[in-house]
Amino acid sequence: MLRELGSDGPRDTTWREFAAQVGAFAAFLEASGVSRGDRVVVISPNRSEMLIAEFAAAGLGAIHVPLFAGYSPEQTQTLLDHADPVMLVVANVRQLKRLAPPAGVRAVVSLDPLPDRTTPALEFRTTLAASAASTWLDRAATVDPKLPCLMLYTSGTTGLNKGVLLSHDNLLSQQRALSAGVWAIGPSDRLLSYLPWHHSFGGNFEKFAALANGALLVIDDSQGRHFDRLLANWKAIRPTVYFSVPKLFQQLVTHVEIHREDEALIFHPGLRFVFTAAAPLPAHLSRFFAARGIPVQEGWGLTETSPCCTVTDPDEARDPGVVGYPIPGVTLRLAGDGEILVRGPNVMSGYFRDPEATARALPGDGWFHTGDVGEYAGTALRLLTRKDRVFKLLNAEKVVPTTLEQAIASRNPYIRHVIVAGEGREHLSALIFPDFFRIEQEFGTDREAAERAVKASLRDTLLAFNGEHPVKYERIQAFALVSRELSIEDQELTPSLKVRFRNVLESSAGYLEAIYQPTADCDCRFLRKVMRLTPDDRRCFLGGERRLDQCHTCAGFVFDETGPNPVGGAT
Repeated sequence: MLRELGSDGPRDTTWREFAAQVGAFAAFLEASGVSRGDRVVVISPNRSEMLIAEFAAAGLGAIHVPLFAGYSPEQTQTLLDHADPVMLVVANVRQLKRLAPPAGVRAVVSLDPLPDRTTPALEFRTTLAASAASTWLDRAATVDPKLPCLMLYTSGTTGLNKGVLLSHDNLLSQQRALSAGVWAIGPSDRLLSYLPWHHSFGGNFEKFAALANGALLVIDDSQGRHFDRLLANWKAIRPTVYFSVPKLFQQLVTHVEIHREDEALIFHPGLRFVFTAAAPLPAHLSRFFAARGIPVQEGWGLTETSPCCTVTDPDEARDPGVVGYPIPGVTLRLAGDGEILVRGPNVMSGYFRDPEATARALPGDGWFHTGDVGEYAGTALRLLTRKDRVFKLLNAEKVVPTTLEQAIASRNPYIRHVIVAGEGREHLSALIFPDFFRIEQEFGTDREAAERAVKASLRDTLLAFNGEHPVKYERIQAFALVSRELSIEDQELTPSLKVRFRNVLESSAGYLEAIYQPTADCDCRFLRKVMRLTPDDRRCFLGGERRLDQCHTCAGFVFDETGPNPVGGAT
Protein backbone atom coordinates (compact mmCIF):
# COMPACT_ATOMS: atom_id res chain seq x y z
CA MET A 1 0.00 0.00 0.00
CA LEU A 2 1.05 3.59 -0.65
CA ARG A 3 0.43 6.26 1.99
CA GLU A 4 0.87 10.02 1.67
CA LEU A 5 1.26 12.29 4.67
CA GLY A 6 0.05 15.87 4.52
CA SER A 7 -1.79 18.65 6.33
CA ASP A 8 -5.13 16.91 5.63
CA GLY A 9 -3.96 13.70 7.27
CA PRO A 10 -2.81 10.42 5.70
CA ARG A 11 -4.14 9.35 2.31
CA ASP A 12 -3.91 5.64 1.46
CA THR A 13 -3.97 4.07 -1.99
CA THR A 14 -4.36 0.31 -2.33
CA TRP A 15 -2.53 -1.46 -5.14
CA ARG A 16 -5.90 -2.32 -6.76
CA GLU A 17 -6.81 1.37 -6.84
CA PHE A 18 -3.31 2.21 -8.04
CA ALA A 19 -3.51 -0.28 -10.93
CA ALA A 20 -6.84 1.17 -12.08
CA GLN A 21 -5.44 4.71 -12.08
CA VAL A 22 -2.29 3.62 -13.91
CA GLY A 23 -4.41 1.95 -16.58
CA ALA A 24 -6.58 5.03 -17.00
CA PHE A 25 -3.60 7.39 -17.30
CA ALA A 26 -1.89 4.99 -19.73
CA ALA A 27 -5.00 5.10 -21.91
CA PHE A 28 -4.82 8.91 -21.87
CA LEU A 29 -1.12 8.87 -22.80
CA GLU A 30 -1.74 6.48 -25.67
CA ALA A 31 -4.69 8.54 -26.94
CA SER A 32 -2.40 11.59 -26.83
CA GLY A 33 0.09 9.90 -29.13
CA VAL A 34 2.67 8.72 -26.61
CA SER A 35 4.47 5.66 -27.93
CA ARG A 36 7.60 3.60 -27.30
CA GLY A 37 10.72 5.65 -26.75
CA ASP A 38 8.86 8.93 -26.17
CA ARG A 39 9.74 10.93 -23.08
CA VAL A 40 7.17 11.83 -20.44
CA VAL A 41 8.57 14.52 -18.13
CA VAL A 42 7.18 14.87 -14.61
CA ILE A 43 8.12 17.84 -12.42
CA SER A 44 6.77 17.41 -8.91
CA PRO A 45 7.66 16.60 -5.32
CA ASN A 46 7.04 12.96 -4.42
CA ARG A 47 3.35 12.05 -4.57
CA SER A 48 1.20 9.12 -5.68
CA GLU A 49 0.27 10.71 -9.04
CA MET A 50 3.96 10.86 -9.91
CA LEU A 51 4.24 7.11 -9.46
CA ILE A 52 1.07 6.56 -11.50
CA ALA A 53 2.56 8.54 -14.38
CA GLU A 54 5.80 6.55 -14.18
CA PHE A 55 4.09 3.15 -14.35
CA ALA A 56 1.72 4.30 -17.10
CA ALA A 57 4.59 5.50 -19.28
CA ALA A 58 6.71 2.41 -18.61
CA GLY A 59 3.82 0.10 -19.50
CA LEU A 60 3.59 1.73 -22.93
CA GLY A 61 7.32 1.42 -23.55
CA ALA A 62 7.77 5.17 -23.09
CA ILE A 63 10.47 6.76 -20.92
CA HIS A 64 9.63 8.41 -17.60
CA VAL A 65 11.78 11.52 -16.93
CA PRO A 66 11.37 12.97 -13.41
CA LEU A 67 12.88 16.42 -12.83
CA PHE A 68 13.58 17.89 -9.40
CA ALA A 69 10.82 20.35 -8.48
CA GLY A 70 13.26 22.56 -6.57
CA TYR A 71 15.53 23.50 -9.44
CA SER A 72 15.61 27.11 -10.61
CA PRO A 73 13.42 27.93 -13.63
CA GLU A 74 16.54 28.30 -15.75
CA GLN A 75 17.98 24.89 -14.82
CA THR A 76 14.59 23.21 -15.17
CA GLN A 77 14.09 24.73 -18.62
CA THR A 78 17.55 23.55 -19.74
CA LEU A 79 16.81 19.96 -18.68
CA LEU A 80 13.29 20.09 -20.09
CA ASP A 81 14.55 21.24 -23.49
CA HIS A 82 17.22 18.54 -23.46
CA ALA A 83 14.70 15.79 -22.60
CA ASP A 84 12.55 16.85 -25.59
CA PRO A 85 9.33 15.31 -24.20
CA VAL A 86 6.01 14.68 -25.91
CA MET A 87 4.12 14.93 -22.58
CA LEU A 88 4.72 17.29 -19.66
CA VAL A 89 3.27 16.69 -16.18
CA VAL A 90 3.65 19.42 -13.56
CA ALA A 91 2.59 19.61 -9.93
CA ASN A 92 0.58 22.80 -10.32
CA VAL A 93 -0.03 25.89 -12.41
CA ARG A 94 2.75 27.79 -10.60
CA GLN A 95 5.30 25.43 -12.08
CA LEU A 96 3.74 25.73 -15.50
CA LYS A 97 4.00 29.52 -15.44
CA ARG A 98 7.76 29.26 -14.85
CA LEU A 99 8.33 27.10 -17.95
CA ALA A 100 8.00 27.17 -21.71
CA PRO A 101 6.92 23.68 -22.88
CA PRO A 102 9.09 22.50 -25.80
CA ALA A 103 7.48 22.45 -29.25
CA GLY A 104 7.10 18.66 -29.24
CA VAL A 105 4.87 18.59 -26.15
CA ARG A 106 1.39 17.42 -27.15
CA ALA A 107 -0.30 17.97 -23.80
CA VAL A 108 0.43 19.44 -20.38
CA VAL A 109 -1.12 17.89 -17.27
CA SER A 110 -1.38 19.52 -13.84
CA LEU A 111 -1.54 17.18 -10.86
CA ASP A 112 -3.29 19.82 -8.75
CA PRO A 113 -6.66 21.26 -9.80
CA LEU A 114 -6.40 24.28 -12.09
CA PRO A 115 -7.67 27.65 -10.84
CA ASP A 116 -9.55 28.43 -14.06
CA ARG A 117 -10.28 27.03 -17.50
CA THR A 118 -8.02 29.49 -19.32
CA THR A 119 -4.86 27.67 -18.21
CA PRO A 120 -3.42 25.75 -21.19
CA ALA A 121 -3.29 22.41 -19.37
CA LEU A 122 -5.41 19.43 -18.36
CA GLU A 123 -6.19 18.38 -14.81
CA PHE A 124 -4.85 14.99 -13.85
CA ARG A 125 -8.21 13.85 -12.53
CA THR A 126 -9.86 14.50 -15.90
CA THR A 127 -7.39 12.13 -17.59
CA LEU A 128 -8.68 9.26 -15.43
CA ALA A 129 -12.08 9.19 -17.11
CA ALA A 130 -12.00 5.51 -17.99
CA SER A 131 -10.43 2.54 -16.29
CA ALA A 132 -8.23 0.44 -18.55
CA ALA A 133 -6.10 -1.53 -16.12
CA SER A 134 -6.40 -4.83 -17.96
CA THR A 135 -5.47 -3.24 -21.27
CA TRP A 136 -2.45 -1.56 -19.70
CA LEU A 137 -1.27 -4.81 -18.14
CA ASP A 138 -1.58 -6.59 -21.45
CA ARG A 139 0.43 -3.87 -23.19
CA ALA A 140 3.06 -3.84 -20.45
CA ALA A 141 3.62 -7.58 -20.89
CA THR A 142 4.77 -6.99 -24.47
CA VAL A 143 7.44 -4.38 -23.65
CA ASP A 144 11.04 -5.52 -24.18
CA PRO A 145 12.73 -5.36 -20.73
CA LYS A 146 15.96 -4.21 -22.35
CA LEU A 147 14.34 -0.99 -23.61
CA PRO A 148 14.86 2.18 -21.56
CA CYS A 149 11.99 3.03 -19.24
CA LEU A 150 13.59 5.72 -17.09
CA MET A 151 15.84 8.70 -17.69
CA LEU A 152 17.43 10.18 -14.60
CA TYR A 153 19.66 13.21 -14.74
CA THR A 154 22.94 12.95 -12.88
CA SER A 155 23.33 15.19 -9.86
CA GLY A 156 25.95 17.33 -11.56
CA THR A 157 28.49 17.34 -8.72
CA THR A 158 31.35 17.55 -11.21
CA GLY A 159 29.80 19.21 -14.24
CA LEU A 160 26.65 19.37 -16.32
CA ASN A 161 23.70 17.06 -15.67
CA LYS A 162 23.58 14.11 -18.06
CA GLY A 163 20.49 12.06 -18.90
CA VAL A 164 21.08 8.43 -17.88
CA LEU A 165 18.99 5.86 -19.76
CA LEU A 166 18.02 2.89 -17.61
CA SER A 167 16.10 -0.13 -18.83
CA HIS A 168 13.40 -2.21 -17.15
CA ASP A 169 15.97 -4.94 -16.64
CA ASN A 170 18.48 -2.52 -15.09
CA LEU A 171 15.93 -1.69 -12.40
CA LEU A 172 14.73 -5.27 -11.89
CA SER A 173 18.31 -6.56 -11.64
CA GLN A 174 18.75 -4.45 -8.50
CA GLN A 175 15.82 -6.06 -6.74
CA ARG A 176 16.86 -9.56 -7.81
CA ALA A 177 20.34 -8.96 -6.38
CA LEU A 178 19.20 -7.31 -3.14
CA SER A 179 16.62 -9.99 -2.38
CA ALA A 180 19.23 -12.70 -2.94
CA GLY A 181 20.64 -12.28 0.53
CA VAL A 182 21.53 -8.60 0.95
CA TRP A 183 18.42 -7.91 3.00
CA ALA A 184 14.91 -9.15 3.76
CA ILE A 185 12.25 -6.47 3.34
CA GLY A 186 8.66 -7.68 3.41
CA PRO A 187 4.97 -6.76 3.78
CA SER A 188 5.34 -6.08 7.50
CA ASP A 189 7.91 -3.34 6.90
CA ARG A 190 7.19 0.39 6.92
CA LEU A 191 9.38 2.81 4.98
CA LEU A 192 9.16 6.55 5.70
CA SER A 193 10.35 8.06 2.43
CA TYR A 194 11.54 11.60 1.80
CA LEU A 195 14.36 10.97 -0.72
CA PRO A 196 13.35 12.67 -4.00
CA TRP A 197 12.25 10.29 -6.74
CA HIS A 198 14.05 12.15 -9.49
CA HIS A 199 17.28 10.82 -7.95
CA SER A 200 18.44 7.21 -8.09
CA PHE A 201 18.78 6.65 -4.33
CA GLY A 202 15.14 7.49 -3.65
CA GLY A 203 13.57 6.89 -7.05
CA ASN A 204 15.20 3.54 -7.79
CA PHE A 205 16.77 2.07 -4.71
CA GLU A 206 14.37 2.91 -1.89
CA LYS A 207 11.10 3.17 -3.78
CA PHE A 208 11.42 -0.11 -5.68
CA ALA A 209 12.73 -1.90 -2.58
CA ALA A 210 9.36 -1.16 -1.00
CA LEU A 211 7.26 -1.86 -4.10
CA ALA A 212 9.00 -5.10 -5.05
CA ASN A 213 8.65 -6.54 -1.56
CA GLY A 214 5.13 -5.39 -0.70
CA ALA A 215 6.20 -3.06 2.11
CA LEU A 216 4.22 0.01 3.15
CA LEU A 217 5.73 3.03 1.41
CA VAL A 218 4.91 6.25 3.27
CA ILE A 219 5.63 9.52 1.46
CA ASP A 220 7.05 11.92 4.05
CA ASP A 221 5.82 15.46 3.46
CA SER A 222 8.76 16.90 5.43
CA GLN A 223 10.80 16.37 2.22
CA GLY A 224 13.85 15.95 4.47
CA ARG A 225 13.97 19.71 5.08
CA HIS A 226 11.58 20.35 7.94
CA PHE A 227 12.94 18.39 10.89
CA ASP A 228 10.03 19.04 13.24
CA ARG A 229 7.64 17.61 10.66
CA LEU A 230 9.92 14.65 9.96
CA LEU A 231 10.09 13.95 13.69
CA ALA A 232 6.30 13.99 14.02
CA ASN A 233 5.96 11.66 11.02
CA TRP A 234 8.64 9.36 12.42
CA LYS A 235 6.80 9.03 15.72
CA ALA A 236 3.50 8.33 13.92
CA ILE A 237 4.82 5.78 11.39
CA ARG A 238 7.65 4.19 13.42
CA PRO A 239 9.57 3.05 10.34
CA THR A 240 11.13 -0.39 10.42
CA VAL A 241 13.64 0.43 7.67
CA TYR A 242 14.96 3.90 6.92
CA PHE A 243 16.90 5.14 3.92
CA SER A 244 18.64 8.49 4.19
CA VAL A 245 21.73 10.57 3.56
CA PRO A 246 24.05 11.36 6.50
CA LYS A 247 22.60 14.81 7.22
CA LEU A 248 19.27 13.39 8.42
CA PHE A 249 20.93 10.66 10.48
CA GLN A 250 23.09 13.36 12.05
CA GLN A 251 20.01 15.41 12.93
CA LEU A 252 18.22 12.40 14.45
CA VAL A 253 21.24 11.53 16.59
CA THR A 254 21.76 15.15 17.65
CA HIS A 255 18.10 15.45 18.64
CA VAL A 256 18.28 12.33 20.79
CA GLU A 257 21.53 13.42 22.43
CA ILE A 258 19.84 16.66 23.51
CA HIS A 259 16.32 15.28 24.07
CA ARG A 260 16.84 11.89 25.71
CA GLU A 261 13.10 11.55 26.32
CA ASP A 262 12.63 10.91 22.59
CA GLU A 263 15.22 8.15 22.27
CA ALA A 264 12.78 5.25 22.75
CA LEU A 265 10.43 6.72 20.14
CA ILE A 266 13.08 7.27 17.47
CA PHE A 267 15.30 4.25 18.06
CA HIS A 268 12.35 1.99 18.79
CA PRO A 269 12.55 -1.83 18.92
CA GLY A 270 10.91 -2.21 15.51
CA LEU A 271 13.64 -0.29 13.66
CA ARG A 272 15.44 -3.20 11.99
CA PHE A 273 18.16 -1.38 10.07
CA VAL A 274 19.02 1.91 8.39
CA PHE A 275 20.68 2.44 5.03
CA THR A 276 22.96 5.32 4.14
CA ALA A 277 24.49 6.45 0.86
CA ALA A 278 25.48 9.52 -1.20
CA ALA A 279 28.19 10.58 1.30
CA PRO A 280 30.24 8.84 4.01
CA LEU A 281 28.48 8.43 7.35
CA PRO A 282 30.71 9.78 10.15
CA ALA A 283 32.03 7.06 12.45
CA HIS A 284 30.47 8.51 15.61
CA LEU A 285 27.00 8.18 14.05
CA SER A 286 27.62 4.54 13.19
CA ARG A 287 28.72 3.91 16.77
CA PHE A 288 25.56 5.58 18.07
CA PHE A 289 23.33 3.24 16.07
CA ALA A 290 25.46 0.19 16.87
CA ALA A 291 25.22 0.89 20.60
CA ARG A 292 21.44 0.62 20.27
CA GLY A 293 21.54 -2.61 18.29
CA ILE A 294 20.49 -1.01 14.98
CA PRO A 295 22.61 -2.17 12.04
CA VAL A 296 23.81 0.48 9.60
CA GLN A 297 24.27 -0.59 6.00
CA GLU A 298 26.04 1.61 3.50
CA GLY A 299 26.00 1.31 -0.25
CA TRP A 300 27.93 2.73 -3.17
CA GLY A 301 26.89 3.24 -6.73
CA LEU A 302 25.98 5.84 -9.32
CA THR A 303 22.93 6.86 -11.30
CA GLU A 304 24.53 5.02 -14.22
CA THR A 305 24.51 1.76 -12.23
CA SER A 306 20.81 1.81 -11.24
CA PRO A 307 22.36 2.74 -8.64
CA CYS A 308 23.73 0.09 -6.28
CA CYS A 309 27.02 -1.75 -6.84
CA THR A 310 28.22 -2.56 -3.32
CA VAL A 311 26.67 -2.95 0.14
CA THR A 312 28.36 -3.35 3.50
CA ASP A 313 27.86 -6.40 5.69
CA PRO A 314 25.79 -5.39 8.76
CA ASP A 315 27.51 -8.12 10.81
CA GLU A 316 30.91 -6.48 10.35
CA ALA A 317 32.14 -3.46 12.26
CA ARG A 318 31.90 -0.41 10.00
CA ASP A 319 35.21 0.92 8.73
CA PRO A 320 34.88 4.54 7.55
CA GLY A 321 35.28 4.74 3.80
CA VAL A 322 34.58 1.05 3.22
CA VAL A 323 31.42 0.71 1.13
CA GLY A 324 31.17 -3.05 1.13
CA TYR A 325 31.07 -5.93 -1.30
CA PRO A 326 29.64 -6.22 -4.83
CA ILE A 327 25.98 -7.23 -4.90
CA PRO A 328 25.16 -10.46 -6.78
CA GLY A 329 25.73 -10.13 -10.51
CA VAL A 330 28.02 -7.08 -10.26
CA THR A 331 31.77 -7.25 -10.87
CA LEU A 332 34.32 -4.59 -9.93
CA ARG A 333 37.83 -3.92 -11.16
CA LEU A 334 40.38 -1.22 -10.33
CA ALA A 335 42.18 0.46 -13.22
CA GLY A 336 45.85 1.37 -13.00
CA ASP A 337 45.04 4.83 -11.62
CA GLY A 338 42.62 3.42 -9.06
CA GLU A 339 39.44 4.24 -11.00
CA ILE A 340 36.62 1.85 -10.15
CA LEU A 341 35.25 -0.05 -13.16
CA VAL A 342 31.88 -1.83 -13.04
CA ARG A 343 30.29 -4.61 -15.08
CA GLY A 344 26.83 -6.07 -14.56
CA PRO A 345 23.14 -6.05 -15.49
CA ASN A 346 22.69 -2.77 -13.59
CA VAL A 347 24.86 -0.69 -15.96
CA MET A 348 23.09 1.89 -18.13
CA SER A 349 22.89 1.72 -21.92
CA GLY A 350 24.25 5.25 -22.24
CA TYR A 351 23.54 8.96 -21.93
CA PHE A 352 20.63 10.49 -23.83
CA ARG A 353 21.83 12.29 -26.97
CA ASP A 354 25.41 12.51 -25.70
CA PRO A 355 27.57 10.05 -27.65
CA GLU A 356 30.85 11.62 -26.51
CA ALA A 357 30.07 11.26 -22.81
CA THR A 358 28.75 7.74 -23.45
CA ALA A 359 32.00 6.78 -25.21
CA ARG A 360 34.07 8.06 -22.28
CA ALA A 361 32.03 6.13 -19.73
CA LEU A 362 31.52 3.01 -21.88
CA PRO A 363 34.61 2.92 -24.12
CA GLY A 364 33.88 -0.56 -25.45
CA ASP A 365 36.15 -2.55 -23.13
CA GLY A 366 33.18 -4.17 -21.38
CA TRP A 367 33.39 -1.93 -18.30
CA PHE A 368 31.65 1.19 -17.09
CA HIS A 369 34.26 3.76 -16.05
CA THR A 370 32.81 5.39 -12.93
CA GLY A 371 35.18 8.31 -12.33
CA ASP A 372 35.41 7.25 -8.68
CA VAL A 373 38.75 6.19 -7.18
CA GLY A 374 38.99 3.35 -4.71
CA GLU A 375 41.12 0.60 -3.23
CA TYR A 376 40.52 -2.78 -1.67
CA ALA A 377 40.25 -3.29 2.07
CA GLY A 378 40.60 -7.06 2.09
CA THR A 379 37.89 -8.07 -0.39
CA ALA A 380 35.72 -5.03 0.34
CA LEU A 381 35.83 -1.76 -1.58
CA ARG A 382 37.11 1.40 0.03
CA LEU A 383 35.93 4.57 -1.70
CA LEU A 384 38.57 7.31 -1.79
CA THR A 385 37.42 10.20 -3.98
CA ARG A 386 36.35 11.38 -7.41
CA LYS A 387 39.17 11.43 -9.97
CA ASP A 388 38.67 15.10 -10.68
CA ARG A 389 38.95 16.04 -7.00
CA VAL A 390 42.57 14.91 -6.74
CA PHE A 391 44.94 17.88 -7.04
CA LYS A 392 48.59 18.86 -6.61
CA LEU A 393 50.19 21.47 -4.42
CA LEU A 394 52.76 23.93 -5.73
CA ASN A 395 55.51 21.45 -4.82
CA ALA A 396 53.80 18.80 -7.02
CA GLU A 397 52.70 16.66 -4.06
CA LYS A 398 49.40 14.92 -4.82
CA VAL A 399 46.49 15.44 -2.41
CA VAL A 400 43.30 13.39 -2.04
CA PRO A 401 41.12 15.94 -0.22
CA THR A 402 38.20 13.61 0.47
CA THR A 403 40.27 11.50 2.86
CA LEU A 404 41.35 14.57 4.82
CA GLU A 405 37.83 16.01 4.89
CA GLN A 406 36.39 12.83 6.33
CA ALA A 407 39.10 12.65 8.97
CA ILE A 408 38.52 16.25 10.09
CA ALA A 409 34.70 16.13 10.03
CA SER A 410 34.61 12.90 12.05
CA ARG A 411 36.48 14.60 14.90
CA ASN A 412 34.01 17.39 15.57
CA PRO A 413 30.21 17.31 15.91
CA TYR A 414 29.91 21.03 15.10
CA ILE A 415 31.17 20.54 11.54
CA ARG A 416 28.52 20.06 8.88
CA HIS A 417 30.81 20.26 5.83
CA VAL A 418 34.54 20.68 5.42
CA ILE A 419 36.23 21.28 2.08
CA VAL A 420 40.00 21.07 1.75
CA ALA A 421 41.52 23.48 -0.77
CA GLY A 422 45.02 24.24 -1.99
CA GLU A 423 45.37 23.30 -5.64
CA GLY A 424 48.51 25.02 -6.95
CA ARG A 425 49.18 26.57 -3.54
CA GLU A 426 52.05 26.18 -1.08
CA HIS A 427 49.90 24.64 1.64
CA LEU A 428 46.44 23.28 2.38
CA SER A 429 43.54 25.16 3.90
CA ALA A 430 39.96 24.27 4.75
CA LEU A 431 36.53 25.81 4.42
CA ILE A 432 34.35 24.79 7.37
CA PHE A 433 30.57 25.10 7.35
CA PRO A 434 29.13 24.70 10.87
CA ASP A 435 26.27 22.40 11.78
CA PHE A 436 23.88 25.12 12.94
CA PHE A 437 21.21 22.51 13.68
CA ARG A 438 23.52 20.95 16.28
CA ILE A 439 24.59 24.32 17.65
CA GLU A 440 20.99 25.49 18.07
CA GLN A 441 19.92 22.23 19.69
CA GLU A 442 22.80 22.39 22.18
CA PHE A 443 23.03 26.10 23.01
CA GLY A 444 19.56 27.41 22.20
CA THR A 445 19.61 31.20 22.14
CA ASP A 446 22.86 31.58 24.10
CA ARG A 447 24.93 32.83 21.17
CA GLU A 448 27.85 33.97 23.32
CA ALA A 449 28.31 30.52 24.85
CA ALA A 450 28.00 28.89 21.43
CA GLU A 451 30.55 31.30 19.96
CA ARG A 452 33.13 30.55 22.63
CA ALA A 453 32.64 26.79 22.73
CA VAL A 454 32.39 26.12 18.99
CA LYS A 455 35.29 28.40 18.10
CA ALA A 456 37.58 26.74 20.64
CA SER A 457 36.41 23.29 19.60
CA LEU A 458 37.17 23.88 15.93
CA ARG A 459 40.63 25.24 16.71
CA ASP A 460 41.41 22.28 18.95
CA THR A 461 40.17 19.86 16.30
CA LEU A 462 42.38 21.25 13.56
CA LEU A 463 45.43 21.46 15.82
CA ALA A 464 44.89 17.87 16.96
CA PHE A 465 44.49 16.72 13.37
CA ASN A 466 47.74 18.44 12.38
CA GLY A 467 49.56 17.02 15.40
CA GLU A 468 48.52 13.46 14.62
CA HIS A 469 48.56 13.49 10.81
CA PRO A 470 51.81 11.88 9.64
CA VAL A 471 52.08 13.58 6.23
CA LYS A 472 53.38 17.09 6.81
CA TYR A 473 52.23 18.64 3.55
CA GLU A 474 48.66 17.38 4.20
CA ARG A 475 48.30 19.39 7.40
CA ILE A 476 45.93 22.36 7.42
CA GLN A 477 47.69 25.70 7.85
CA ALA A 478 44.54 27.87 8.03
CA PHE A 479 40.78 27.48 7.88
CA ALA A 480 37.88 29.80 7.15
CA LEU A 481 34.60 29.53 9.02
CA VAL A 482 31.75 30.15 6.56
CA SER A 483 28.70 31.14 8.61
CA ARG A 484 25.97 29.83 6.37
CA GLU A 485 24.37 26.64 5.19
CA LEU A 486 25.14 25.26 1.76
CA SER A 487 21.97 25.21 -0.32
CA ILE A 488 20.36 23.53 -3.28
CA GLU A 489 19.04 26.88 -4.45
CA ASP A 490 22.57 28.29 -4.82
CA GLN A 491 23.62 25.07 -6.62
CA GLU A 492 26.10 24.22 -3.88
CA LEU A 493 24.27 21.01 -2.97
CA THR A 494 22.60 18.50 -5.23
CA PRO A 495 18.99 17.56 -4.41
CA SER A 496 20.41 14.45 -2.71
CA LEU A 497 22.54 16.81 -0.56
CA LYS A 498 25.89 15.95 -2.09
CA VAL A 499 28.31 18.87 -2.23
CA ARG A 500 29.03 20.51 -5.59
CA PHE A 501 32.66 21.19 -4.75
CA ARG A 502 33.49 23.37 -7.74
CA ASN A 503 30.53 25.64 -7.08
CA VAL A 504 31.36 25.96 -3.39
CA LEU A 505 34.98 26.85 -4.12
CA GLU A 506 33.79 29.49 -6.57
CA SER A 507 31.24 30.98 -4.16
CA SER A 508 33.87 30.98 -1.38
CA ALA A 509 36.57 32.76 -3.40
CA GLY A 510 36.64 35.67 -0.94
CA TYR A 511 37.57 33.37 1.93
CA LEU A 512 40.30 31.66 -0.09
CA GLU A 513 41.74 35.01 -1.10
CA ALA A 514 41.81 36.04 2.57
CA ILE A 515 43.69 32.82 3.39
CA TYR A 516 46.23 32.78 0.57
CA GLN A 517 46.57 36.35 -0.69
CA PRO A 518 45.67 38.74 2.14
CA THR A 519 46.22 42.33 1.07
CA ALA A 520 44.86 45.75 1.90
CA ASP A 521 42.22 45.13 -0.77
CA CYS A 522 40.78 42.10 1.05
CA ASP A 523 37.35 42.52 2.58
CA CYS A 524 37.68 42.48 6.36
CA ARG A 525 34.52 40.39 6.57
CA PHE A 526 36.50 37.52 5.06
CA LEU A 527 39.78 38.16 6.88
CA ARG A 528 38.15 37.96 10.32
CA LYS A 529 36.65 34.58 9.44
CA VAL A 530 40.09 33.04 8.88
CA MET A 531 41.92 31.28 11.69
CA ARG A 532 45.61 30.79 10.94
CA LEU A 533 47.16 27.82 12.72
CA THR A 534 50.74 28.93 12.12
CA PRO A 535 52.22 32.31 13.14
CA ASP A 536 51.72 35.27 10.80
CA ASP A 537 52.99 38.53 12.32
CA ARG A 538 51.89 40.81 9.48
CA ARG A 539 49.82 43.67 10.85
CA CYS A 540 46.16 44.41 10.20
CA PHE A 541 45.76 46.17 6.86
CA LEU A 542 43.32 48.64 8.42
CA GLY A 543 46.02 49.99 10.72
CA GLY A 544 45.05 48.06 13.82
CA GLU A 545 47.46 46.47 16.31
CA ARG A 546 46.36 42.91 15.65
CA ARG A 547 48.46 40.53 13.58
CA LEU A 548 46.90 38.59 10.71
CA ASP A 549 46.90 35.44 12.82
CA GLN A 550 44.66 37.34 15.28
CA CYS A 551 42.08 38.56 12.75
CA HIS A 552 39.65 35.92 13.96
CA THR A 553 39.45 37.71 17.33
CA CYS A 554 38.18 40.93 15.76
CA ALA A 555 34.46 40.07 15.72
CA GLY A 556 32.03 37.15 15.58
CA PHE A 557 33.67 34.01 14.19
CA VAL A 558 31.03 31.31 14.33
CA PHE A 559 28.14 33.71 13.82
CA ASP A 560 27.98 36.92 11.87
CA GLU A 561 26.52 39.95 13.60
CA THR A 562 23.16 39.23 11.97
CA GLY A 563 23.17 35.50 12.67
CA PRO A 564 24.18 32.35 10.75
CA ASN A 565 23.87 34.03 7.36
CA PRO A 566 26.34 34.32 4.49
CA VAL A 567 29.21 36.73 4.63
CA GLY A 568 28.67 38.94 1.61
CA GLY A 569 25.84 36.83 0.24
CA ALA A 570 22.18 35.94 0.57
CA THR A 571 20.67 32.97 2.31
